[in-house]
Amino acid sequence: MRFGQHQSFYLRVNWLSKAIRMITEDEQGNRFFYDEFGFERIGLGRNMVKSLKFWALATNILSESRDADQKAIHEITTFGELVYQYDRFVRLPLTTSLLHFFLASNKDQASFWYWFFNEFPHRSATYEELIEILQTWVQQHSKKPVSENTLKRDLECLRQLYMGNDEYQAIDPEDILASPLSKLRLLHTSKDLIAKRSPLIENIGVDAFYFVLLIYCESHKVQSLTLEEIQYKPLLWGKIFNLTSNQILDVLEKLHSSPLYPVTFIKTNQIFSLNIEVEAPYSFLEKAYRRKVAL
Repeated sequence: MRFGQHQSFYLRVNWLSKAIRMITEDEQGNRFFYDEFGFERIGLGRNMVKSLKFWALATNILSESRDADQKAIHEITTFGELVYQYDRFVRLPLTTSLLHFFLASNKDQASFWYWFFNEFPHRSATYEELIEILQTWVQQHSKKPVSENTLKRDLECLRQLYMGNDEYQAIDPEDILASPLSKLRLLHTSKDLIAKRSPLIENIGVDAFYFVLLIYCESHKVQSLTLEEIQYKPLLWGKIFNLTSNQILDVLEKLHSSPLYPVTFIKTNQIFSLNIEVEAPYSFLEKAYRRKVAL
């Protein structure tokens, strides 16, 4: 588990395309993030480059492995390749939603985000209450102690990532300082309170919801999920996207009514469940992107 890896910088709109471009085109290639002078070529400060490495890994744009000499290297993931090809400046709700999904699913590298969206048991809390609950969870699950200040920095970064500087300010797609995830409107904050907010369904998109189901079914080796599981299990819609039960039913109806999503929505003994036809998640995702750019 890792906390405080963002160097107190939230993700910016154009950062991920910079990361992919440097990995594919820079003289250091897959070792770019370990080049002492890489920050000069990418046009960011040293600490910003460290932050960018965190965000690119945490959102599944890049993966990290070891070469034959046991040196750390970075490679573009399948998701990263699709984003770079179809939506490198993160303008589509599909991309924004899946960046959030991968971040909030990444228990190892983005532990605070995983905890907040999957394990934090309340819809709202004061900042003080949230940190106290988080400290208890960290003590139970982390092998290493984590300072309160580090957790507070993660909380502040969460606020900036999803709120921006002004909760009610319209998001300008040309604003290079904006966080792409602020468009999701998943949080509400006040001076002393932070609250999860249920988004508009169109801000997420049915393709993103379906992709999340495919990823979950593939990783958990299941083909059927109940409404209760979709709402309350970690890594599914109710937790990851703060959806209410009525919203989940609405999305399920949209899936069921479209030939693009081969699912069967049934009710047996007062239990709603969804049967999902197996499909390779990234094959579906590429088709979804092609539909988007063809519009």
